Amino acid sequence: MTTLQSIRAVVLTLMAMFAMTATASEPASPKAVVEKATFGIIEELNKLKPEERTEDEVRRLVTTYIVPAIDQEKIAMGALGKYWRRATPEQRQAFIDRFRERQIRTYSGAFKAFSGEQFVYSDPRFSPDGRKALVKGTLQQTNGQTVPVDFRLYFDKDTNQWRVYDAVVAGLGMVKTYRDQLSQRLQNISMDELLAELAVEDSESDGELTEESADQDNS
Repeated sequence: MTTLQSIRAVVLTLMAMFAMTATASEPASPKAVVEKATFGIIEELNKLKPEERTEDEVRRLVTTYIVPAIDQEKIAMGALGKYWRRATPEQRQAFIDRFRERQIRTYSGAFKAFSGEQFVYSDPRFSPDGRKALVKGTLQQTNGQTVPVDFRLYFDKDTNQWRVYDAVVAGLGMVKTYRDQLSQRLQNISMDELLAELAVEDSESDGELTEESADQDNS
């Protein structure tokens, strides 16, 4: 190889490296974020036999694919509404943890019942300033019926990523639904009492899962 050929090879290599770096630094689109979360877990479920879809395994998949796409603080803030501002930093963190656990249980229950449904998403609609996006989707059930499932995302400058802050299923917004329930509850009890109630619910749910797992092992 001549000196000129060597220089060309080095230049081409550097150009390829720069191109790869530029591509890696570009954030995934809102649609790609939603598809990675939902398609990723469905692909993993399709690899499992029915008896392998245990509560622990489905929970692991939800934690791996769904949870990272969600901004836990922002969605918890929306769910608490005005009560978020009144909460102490310790109460806020405790609520984030409890609310994340509730989301994991909800998504785990939904995906454990998965039986071949498919998600189809449209291209995102952006807000005028480009900082928020709506990804409208449809859950196509095996019986031919469809359910609208939309995701609201915002661009997180700190992480350079699009992150989910709300989901709307069949016209019902998850954040608004929880905010209405929690607001009504917090009119009668304190934040600490609410957190205690959520802790009890988590404990009871864990007990039910343990009993179910034991029944599956014995069957």
